[in-house]
Amino acid sequence: MKPTLKVIILVAAAIAIALFFDSWRSARHYSQQLAATLASQNAAIQQANDRESQRDKQLTVALAAIQAQKRAVDTPQQAASHLVSVLPPLPLPVAVHDPDLSVPLPPGDTPLTTLSIPQPDLIPLYDQLQDCRASGDQNDALKKDLSDEKKRSAALQRERDAAVAAAHGGAFFTRVKRAAKWFALGVVAGAAVAAATRH
Repeated sequence: MKPTLKVIILVAAAIAIALFFDSWRSARHYSQQLAATLASQNAAIQQANDRESQRDKQLTVALAAIQAQKRAVDTPQQAASHLVSVLPPLPLPVAVHDPDLSVPLPPGDTPLTTLSIPQPDLIPLYDQLQDCRASGDQNDALKKDLSDEKKRSAALQRERDAAVAAAHGGAFFTRVKRAAKWFALGVVAGAAVAAATRH
């Protein structure tokens, strides 16, 4: 083998080794960056999940307490006595007047319970009832938003998982293929130079 051909082969081998090492080093660098990014994202996702879980537990406890209070009221008289406690804070107390059930009513009449609402309470009470209606509408919208957000979050996690898989399986081998292409071009160029120097 001629010395020129040996030099070309050695140079081509050195280039191939350098390209392979560069591909390995770049893949390792990107892998470390990806691992750091994923670690911070996973921590943020876990914190958000923990906060959501805590809120869900608190809401479950609050809703259970409300349901227990509702189950404890079986009669109109109990409802009348508990009604004031569930009204919003008002400037003056609301009075609940139950009928005297010891006095017989004419046939077909229904006993009436009356509420005495002081005039200063009317506007705050009306506003509170309207706010309750608005809260119900907002609650319905938030449930739908939450459902959409969970779907979006699941889609983002699938995209992240796909990116991780691509980075682990694709980045290094893509660089190796690129290095192999340049190596092949180098061999062809070296062969062309060797052929030219023989003539």
